[in-house]
Amino acid sequence: KRNKNNKLIAVDYHQEYNKLLLPIHLKLLKAAKICENITLKNYLEIVAKSLITGSYAQADEAWLKVKNNNIDIIIGPIERYLDKLFFVKKAYQGCVCIIDHEKSKKATEIRDILYANISPSEHRIKSPTKSEIQVRHALTFSGFIGRALFTQQLLPAESDSVEKYGSRILGYETSLDYKFEKIIFPIFNAIFEKKFKQRYSKELIRKGSYYNILLSAIVMHLHRYKNSKTRLREIFPIFDEASSVACSIHHAKYLILKGVIDQKELEAIMIAQICWIFSELIYAKENNTRDVYLKGDTLIFNFLQKEGALLEKDGISWPNFAKMFFEMENLSSIFTRILEEGTYTEAQEFLSKYLSLYPLKVFEKRLSKINPL
Repeated sequence: KRNKNNKLIAVDYHQEYNKLLLPIHLKLLKAAKICENITLKNYLEIVAKSLITGSYAQADEAWLKVKNNNIDIIIGPIERYLDKLFFVKKAYQGCVCIIDHEKSKKATEIRDILYANISPSEHRIKSPTKSEIQVRHALTFSGFIGRALFTQQLLPAESDSVEKYGSRILGYETSLDYKFEKIIFPIFNAIFEKKFKQRYSKELIRKGSYYNILLSAIVMHLHRYKNSKTRLREIFPIFDEASSVACSIHHAKYLILKGVIDQKELEAIMIAQICWIFSELIYAKENNTRDVYLKGDTLIFNFLQKEGALLEKDGISWPNFAKMFFEMENLSSIFTRILEEGTYTEAQEFLSKYLSLYPLKVFEKRLSKINPL
């Protein structure tokens, strides 16, 4: 804000809005007093303190040490996506969730397959342990996550905390189910060519959508590279999103080799990915909270279309599975290299070639009746 001399100064949120944060601080301490889980109790006390001091590293460490809990709360400044200039300032969010231990166990088995097949890289940010994965049912979303309605998150968001303490992959099944019924399956019916979509049932597309989100969440963790945020600056989140989409298909082949999924299910994952791409176009009409996701997904769609992996004639289809899969793997290599060691100029050149919303907006009339609310 501007000071008395009309100069711009930075003021920490916890100082400017202390009166708003203090009641939340007190409620978290009250919750900690009645909490019987020692690790959760400790986290609640530390995150309560963080809200009024602005120091969150200890809260990240304490949160990752929480064990054997059925309920969890995440609160504070986390994601940077709203900072379009510098990708530095974080937006506040809060969520309270119930952990689904059975589904988390199944998701962990898939995580282990992907971990076993990731190629070594000196540039990769490595956690001290495997990233824990949890499937959750959300009781409430608020702040940034309430507007963005995430289906998954990788936390902590800061690379330093990940390297020191580890990380968790969170899948929000509540928003995933909601979005599938309200947006993803309606998009599938609206944009794909009639004969093409008759080959896939609703339940197969639902399964593909679930795997799509799970894989992209795990892959986003596996493809974290040193200094990528510094090198790519404000366009980093665009490539981070695009990479998680393309690389999830690259890694999905290992699930086929292990007998977890078959080719038809892999096709459903790729179809679901295309539907998720168009969902960002729909959300863009409501607000700009998710515009980096739209830009990242636009790179995917335009590349596939220009390379002939996707066709458009009375709806979307692909000429053959092998072509579609090959180009997805090609994209995976491109995005991995950019995140791993690419320059800002190289990333901008790729954006200038493939970042156009026009190919997606051709479908706006078909999507006009789909309401995400």
